[in-house]
Amino acid sequence: MRSLFFDILQGIDNVYNGWILWNLFLAFVPLLLSYRLFRRRVTPPFWFALACGLTAVIGVVGLQARLYRVIRALSGTARSLQSGDPGALLQILWLLLVVVIALGVSLWLSRNAHTSKVWLWWLGLAVFIAFLPNAPYVLTDIIHIIRGTSYGSTPIWVIALVLIPIHLCAMLLGFEAYVLSVLNINYFLKAKKLDFWILPSELCLHVLCAFGIYLGRFIRLNSWDLVVDPTSVLTDSLNTLTSKRPLAVILVTFVILMVFYWLMKQVTIGIMLRLQYARQGRDPLIE
Repeated sequence: MRSLFFDILQGIDNVYNGWILWNLFLAFVPLLLSYRLFRRRVTPPFWFALACGLTAVIGVVGLQARLYRVIRALSGTARSLQSGDPGALLQILWLLLVVVIALGVSLWLSRNAHTSKVWLWWLGLAVFIAFLPNAPYVLTDIIHIIRGTSYGSTPIWVIALVLIPIHLCAMLLGFEAYVLSVLNINYFLKAKKLDFWILPSELCLHVLCAFGIYLGRFIRLNSWDLVVDPTSVLTDSLNTLTSKRPLAVILVTFVILMVFYWLMKQVTIGIMLRLQYARQGRDPLIE
């Protein structure tokens, strides 16, 4: 029995090594923002606070596996500053400027209650769009299980009965976060009587997410690089948009997102209707 649990734990550590919780955390961030931005009035404060707390716990646990990378990056920046690297100095100055602007805007907003809601809403929308690709990005993390199981050190039964189910659940949760986030936008547009913009907004989000997934998986950029290193993001984005192969990958990703989103949208709406019927005491099978 001890050997059994050891094989399972070793297989999970070899394949995932903390990525699964961290990527789920990044997928849940835009989901929480979507409820705050687009369905705030119908979201109970207690459940929203509980969801935020659970998401924070997931993020903290998932970050532990990446502490070494963070510390190494900070150490590299410190060494660059000591050596007089102008690039590192400019990056630090840019970060300080962003912090000062954020603090200034926060203080200004706190003095203007009415305007603050508008500015905070647009700021939240920008963060939401920047983090939204992290939700469908989980689909590409199948590469972890391929790499982790290709060395032959993990027993086949652990792969079939433990790792693959965990991976499928992670993919489902991450992509469902994406579906719910977009559905919340649809709810917002319907409430504003802008039904015509639902389909165009869905297609635009699929395109943006396909582009973001490419930057994240192949260029290895993160959502926060928009603030930390905007020059590299702009340069890599222009290089991607002017190359044929990246555009082909983005197009394929867009089609996959569009198809999977439509399928999961139908399932999600069906579950919502089923729950609504259950609360009303109605049986959908006889209606």
